[in-house]
Parts: sequence; structure tokens; C-alpha cells
Amino acid sequence: MTAPAERPPKNFAQQVLGQWPLASVLVGVFVGLGVAATGHWRSGTTLIGLAISLGGLFRLLPNRRVGLLAVRNRPVDTIVLLTIGIGIVVLSWAVPAMRS
Repeated sequence: MTAPAERPPKNFAQQVLGQWPLASVLVGVFVGLGVAATGHWRSGTTLIGLAISLGGLFRLLPNRRVGLLAVRNRPVDTIVLLTIGIGIVVLSWAVPAMRS
């Protein structure tokens, strides 16, 4: 019986590109923070919530694909990220706009 062939180690570029789910969530959160900082808080917080919800959907991918986005087991990560993301979106739209 032969041992399974080992994969060669990944180089730095492959390691970085392998973290695209986490990177896309972080980019979405930072874009949302930038939008919120310009005074459009409702749009910014909506983008933040959507980015975190997207992370919850990404967590449904196989473990070898999600990289550092996998923290606990799949159901816990998915439920936590979707709950937080949807909660942020709902709260951002539930707060009444200030009238000036």
C-alpha cells in the first residue's frame, strides 16, 4: 500500500489568494466604514451588514476553500455571521433618519 502523495507547499501568492473569502468580507466592511465616515451612515452600515452576511454564506463552502474565515465548526460560524450581518442591516434600517 502506498502513502498518499503530499502536495507541494504553497508559495506566498498562493497563500494570499487562498484567503479570498476573508479578504472580500474585510474589503466590504472597510468600504462600508468609509461610506459611513462620509456621513451616509445608513448605506455604510448596510454595506457592513451585507459583507458580514456574505461571510456567513462563504462559510458554507468547503473548509479548504474558506481559509481563515473558518473559526469554529461550519454551523456555528454560519449562524453567528448571518445573525450578526442581518441584525446590522435590520438595525441600520430600523433607526429613524434625523430630520434637519
